[in-house]
Amino acid sequence: MILPEFDVLVPNTVAEACGMLSKYADKGVRILAGGTDLLVDLRRPIVPSEISSCDGCATHKTGNVRSTIDCGWWESDSSPESDRALLKKVQDSIHQYPGYLISIHRIKELRGITTNEKGSLRVGAMTTVTEIERSDIIREKWTALAEGADSLGSPLVRNRGTIGGNIANARPAADTFIPSVALDGVLVIQSEKASRKVSVDKFATAPGKTVMEEGEIITAIEYPAPPEFSGSAYYKLANRKALEICNVGVAVWIALEKPGGPVADIRVALGAVGPTPILAESVKKVLIGKKPDEEIIKKAAKAARDDARPIDDHRGSAWYRSMMVELVTDRMIRLAVKRAEGEA
Repeated sequence: MILPEFDVLVPNTVAEACGMLSKYADKGVRILAGGTDLLVDLRRPIVPSEISSCDGCATHKTGNVRSTIDCGWWESDSSPESDRALLKKVQDSIHQYPGYLISIHRIKELRGITTNEKGSLRVGAMTTVTEIERSDIIREKWTALAEGADSLGSPLVRNRGTIGGNIANARPAADTFIPSVALDGVLVIQSEKASRKVSVDKFATAPGKTVMEEGEIITAIEYPAPPEFSGSAYYKLANRKALEICNVGVAVWIALEKPGGPVADIRVALGAVGPTPILAESVKKVLIGKKPDEEIIKKAAKAARDDARPIDDHRGSAWYRSMMVELVTDRMIRLAVKRAEGEA
């Protein structure tokens, strides 16, 4: 992996990290948590996917030829050193690299899984995916989040990757992001001057874009206490079982008025079928107040399909994704209902 040059800063507190973000903002700065996404994003391509070109001219030594290099960058005294400098110039014209990375691995307050007296859950932003995967309390009460952790990357990636980093990247297929939307998670965001909270379903504005402002850092994710007779589930549909980005991800959280009774509330989150994870609001209109029987669940799954906005890409067509949203939502609602009734 070929990485650009950058300096690494290591704060000991959240306040210090926020100060560094503000101080070095004009030089380019990024937060380094587990690094499983960031370092891959920063790598320099060995062969640039896009480079400037000209249609050919008489300025080159060999005459009128087509060049993959802008004429202004042409060097007559080519050498290994000048070639490397030229490649770096080409790559830097394509990618904007930060001058500083702020490694937050020393900030202890960003780690840990805790519950309070009201039964709500707080997960520190630097908590690893493996820690979430292995947490008994999360698997019991916030099951969809544990299942999202199960399906993220490989054991090596889960050991390094953090929930804060996975959500902060704002990728619509992120395996802890989608369940966090369904589970009504709230992000705690800190700056030098203040702290604020943002609902996870309002966090991303586009792929890789969020509502975070300059100098802010995610410190934790909070989840409300699950009421009685509630359950959740998450499924990642992908071309492979591991180390794969999902074609469709569906997370469901449901609460019943009583076992076998009508639906009191439901949240269905869809991943990889829109520019951001989608909270399928149409499902609420179909299910709330009704018993989740065969017919109603099928209607709810179709409503979720209608809320999805998939596109064609190399992992699947929009039509395929749309059909899979309906199928997977149907299955996840059924599983969540069973869990709410204590049967699974």
